[in-house]
Amino acid sequence: MAEEANGLSAIEVDADDYAEAAAGDAPAVPRTFQSEADFQAQRSSYSAKVDCGNNYEGLFVAVPVLTPHAGRDGDGSATVNGSTKVKLSKKDVQLLSYAVGEMYYARQYKQIIELCGRVREGCEFDGKLAESVERWSRRCEERMQGVSTAS
Repeated sequence: MAEEANGLSAIEVDADDYAEAAAGDAPAVPRTFQSEADFQAQRSSYSAKVDCGNNYEGLFVAVPVLTPHAGRDGDGSATVNGSTKVKLSKKDVQLLSYAVGEMYYARQYKQIIELCGRVREGCEFDGKLAESVERWSRRCEERMQGVSTAS
């Protein structure tokens, strides 16, 4: 057995073999290289994404459990396909944040507080989102108190 261990460790491998194995059959073209024809084809097919400011409605399409009065049991708890909480993806969390920002800009503080309540009851989320939801609710409540005392 000692001979086998010495035999395995005595194998010599050339450094060029590693480079060939790592590169595979890929051609040696710089990463930043793109022909003019490829660039023009990509340029002609490009279209910029336009945000029309409807993130609130888009949120309901992405996460139906957040729709007001939809997917609720008789006791008011949210259910989707028998489960009580929906896990929000990173994309859904971003959309939620955009929607809240849109509503905050439009001074829809009461709707933000209601949305945060639906998020708390219908979604499971991490600590970072929990902090954001609490901050959004607290800030909107402060704004609503400030508006009512200023009037």
